[in-house]
Amino acid sequence: MKRLAALLEAGSRLIPYALGLLAFAAIAPAQSAEYPERLIRVIVPFATGGPNDLIARLVAPQLSKMLGQSVVVENRPGAAGNIGIEAVAKSAPDGYTLLVSANASTGNAALFRTLRYDPINDIQPVAVIAESPYAIVVNAHLPVKSLSEFVKLARANPGKLNASAAGIGTRLAVELFKIQNKLSLEIITYNGTGPAALSVATGEADFAITDTSGFMPFMPSGRVRLLAVAGDKRLYSFPNVPTTAEAGLPAYKTGTTVAIYVVTKTPTAIVQKLNTALNSITVMPEVSEQLQKMGGYPAPKTVEQFTHWYRSEIPLWKNVVARAKIPLEE
Repeated sequence: MKRLAALLEAGSRLIPYALGLLAFAAIAPAQSAEYPERLIRVIVPFATGGPNDLIARLVAPQLSKMLGQSVVVENRPGAAGNIGIEAVAKSAPDGYTLLVSANASTGNAALFRTLRYDPINDIQPVAVIAESPYAIVVNAHLPVKSLSEFVKLARANPGKLNASAAGIGTRLAVELFKIQNKLSLEIITYNGTGPAALSVATGEADFAITDTSGFMPFMPSGRVRLLAVAGDKRLYSFPNVPTTAEAGLPAYKTGTTVAIYVVTKTPTAIVQKLNTALNSITVMPEVSEQLQKMGGYPAPKTVEQFTHWYRSEIPLWKNVVARAKIPLEE
């Protein structure tokens, strides 16, 4: 009987230990599970068919293959991109909700009086997918053949030259050009890249700073002339057109940067894993070729490099908006 009692006492002391092991076994898989375990949503803050959407749908299948999970693209248009950006800014910080956005992610912070998210404290940059620099395009009858000649002409004729703009983004590009070169120019806003490009081709406007897509129909006839591209590299479609740095204006860089973001407080390991995967995807030949056909090129950056760029763009455009006295959106 004494031996039985001793065994029962020893067993009772082991029960808490055994229960602890069972509890640890139950939670251990959750702690050691590797991201991602389930479907990833990629939110595009604009309608289908636009540059953000096309690039998201180009990258999503490759990201799915690389991470071993489904990646779906979800369009959340409205409020100049703010609805989709806000959805990501208020999502769970677990890496399962990504944002694909171009200029709205930095420009809206300068253009709107108030936002329902904080572009600095709520948004974490992850990776750059593509850069598509704007081109400086003039009417062929303008007596200039280089960017430096154009700047000299504009300085010699204050207030007499005018630029076409296809919206607020390209207007800001012209405003920055004016500020950096101390120019007095008029800006005419058109409803879309096509009409803005046509105005330059017909001579209604003297020049534009925008993407090259709208000017393609006028290139063969020589009705417009590309003076420079405002990026780090020459464009695949126009290898003979210099960059602004090569043309003598190294400080002037502007265009479209399509990139991936997540909400802040997403674990660093997840952000780094996404960055590594996306940087690998953008330089794949089949992806790189498509980006070049869209007027851009891969521009892989580390998380730190991209974050520095993102946080420097917001005050840059706020300063441009203030100096140009552009009314803020509500």
